Amino acid sequence: MVILASSICTKTGKALASRQFVEMPRTRIEGLLASFPKLMVPGQQHTTVETDTIRYLYQPIGEEMYAVLITTRQNNIVQDMDTLHLMARAVSDICDVTDQQDVVLRGFDIILAFDEIITQGYRDNVDLAKLRMITEMESQEEKIQEIIENNKQREAKQELKRQAKMFDQQRREAAKRGMGESSMGGMGGMGSSGSILGGGRMGGSYEPLLSREPEPVRSFASASPTRSNTPSISANARGMRLGRKPKGADAMGAMQNEIDLTQSLMDNMSIVDSTAAPAASAASRATPTMPPMDMKGVHVQIEEHIVAVVNRDGGLEQMEVKGDLSLVISDPAYANVQVGVVTNNKHNAQVKTHPKVDKRRFNTDAVIALKDAASSFPLSQPIGVLKWRIVSTNEDDIPLTINCWPSLSATGTVDVNIEYELTHPKLELNGVVISIPLPPGAQPTVSDVDGVYEVDRAHSTLEWQIPTIDASNSNGSLDFSVPGTDAGLFFPVVVSFACEKPYYDIDVSGITGADNEAVDFSQNIALIPDQYAVI
Repeated sequence: MVILASSICTKTGKALASRQFVEMPRTRIEGLLASFPKLMVPGQQHTTVETDTIRYLYQPIGEEMYAVLITTRQNNIVQDMDTLHLMARAVSDICDVTDQQDVVLRGFDIILAFDEIITQGYRDNVDLAKLRMITEMESQEEKIQEIIENNKQREAKQELKRQAKMFDQQRREAAKRGMGESSMGGMGGMGSSGSILGGGRMGGSYEPLLSREPEPVRSFASASPTRSNTPSISANARGMRLGRKPKGADAMGAMQNEIDLTQSLMDNMSIVDSTAAPAASAASRATPTMPPMDMKGVHVQIEEHIVAVVNRDGGLEQMEVKGDLSLVISDPAYANVQVGVVTNNKHNAQVKTHPKVDKRRFNTDAVIALKDAASSFPLSQPIGVLKWRIVSTNEDDIPLTINCWPSLSATGTVDVNIEYELTHPKLELNGVVISIPLPPGAQPTVSDVDGVYEVDRAHSTLEWQIPTIDASNSNGSLDFSVPGTDAGLFFPVVVSFACEKPYYDIDVSGITGADNEAVDFSQNIALIPDQYAVI
């Protein structure tokens, strides 16, 4: 009393997808399906035909195909009919039943659904909703991991952009310095020992972060510019050689190759972002793009990364903020600056300074300065001088709270109400996207929304978009309904935004040089949500 096979076949008995649940050769099942159309009686009302040992239960799907269940005659026909109806509905959900080619292409998905309905010839206790959930194989943990991976890729892309900008700046400075040396060499005022490449620093030890002297950007000009302008004949002279590269061409070419490689990696990263996982699609589209800014001789960069995970009941599962303050010094005159900061450590942050920064002076005067006044910062590269970390279990520390309330209605729909509230008025969040999962193929009916929304059918999500959330627009709501019976399908809710203010209360009050004169500086701030979700 078991089900022998379940199949999708044409009206002529050709099998398009078939699954056997007992030991049976392929020729046997093909023969049973080939004889099935011949047993059908035109004009009959019931959808079963029988032989001496076999019973066929069938249901038309589309215009040219049948869903067929092959059983023994001793089986419970009522239970088998219910199994057949579930099979037909599952096939309609998986593929286009009007296209035989689509049925063949989705054959493995159809067989997987058959295996979830029937196990070793016996019907499992599953319905259509549970079958959809099983076949989709969605995992909240997997979605969260995909979000983390995409955020790591986005960070790597931003780092590559910074490096490409730094390489381009070094190349421009190197070209300027090379022109200056060439003109000085033409006047005969400097020999080879006075050029930048001829200094004694080439033989010194490598210092990874801070150096005793301002490290100039290496020039790619000739190491002996005087010789190039004063021709002389020696015994080892080889004369003119066609196609010979200038002495600095290899170094300049290596720099250009490195920039080209960085650019190609950036292009590849952008391709990865465009094919990101469905749960991270909103975060990818809302990636903050910093506008190009004119970096001055001293540039301050404050960057924070926040991770906030809240459960659907409002409890805080995890919250962590990591930030750092970096300096980019491109002018050698400002290689030994002092940075004054203003902080308000109300979040009990763990703050650390670089080992070569005077920690005592930072704790007493809130000034970032080198321990050794004779040393200096390296040039044209970001140097992290201050780091902080905030870990909290207090729900009030979450900068933006999201409440999602799905509730079942008596009409077979789920009514969903989502609210946001900005709990830190000093922050200004731009390009906010709140992504809510939807049941596959569902069309939500939105009754009230603050902002705009769009339905991403490819990823089965509703994207709630708010241009700006600040003190003047600190709360809002979205109400919609969608057919369904499972309130848990609307999680995790993923939030992404761009913010140019730090979570940790820190600001640069001023920068002074070695002579205690004020130094003009540029600054950019970024608060990046690595993971912000309600699970």
